Amino acid sequence: MSRVVLAFIVLGTRFLVRWFRDRALSRAQFEDIDRALPDAVDLLRLATHTGFSVHQLVGEVLGSLPGPIAPAFVEVQRRVDCGVRLGDALDALESLGEAAHPLLAAIRSTAFDGTPLLPALERVAADSRMIRRRRAEQLARRLPVVLLLPLVLCVLPAFALLAVVPLIAASLGALSL
Repeated sequence: MSRVVLAFIVLGTRFLVRWFRDRALSRAQFEDIDRALPDAVDLLRLATHTGFSVHQLVGEVLGSLPGPIAPAFVEVQRRVDCGVRLGDALDALESLGEAAHPLLAAIRSTAFDGTPLLPALERVAADSRMIRRRRAEQLARRLPVVLLLPLVLCVLPAFALLAVVPLIAASLGALSL
């Protein structure tokens, strides 16, 4: 009976450790994508501004895209090379998560409906830069809270040792006379 309980505890612990590790890895991956997305949108916007059509766009900027974004666009290009329509091949960008939905909608709208891509990409670029700036400000506001523990554990005891202990030692020397 105890071996069965022990086996369940071990299996449950392994499952929970693996689940927490996978969750942390996916969260870190999506944070990397969120940080790199404004740069990718700017690159796509610049390529569109130089005159590339939406069908040439993916192939031309593929080598210059930021690391976390590039695999999704490689998959789009692979699907297009296999004969899938660009609008349908853009489903591979869904792997980038929620942050890439405005970019996906802009490119899809151009591929399916023929709407101008440049104004949509400029709007997506401005929005993604603003979101990145807000996240940076949020992290900056958290910094004092994060630094509070090292301050309390390291700086204040050192201050006490350097300022208060010599005063107490001098006071004790005066009392003994």
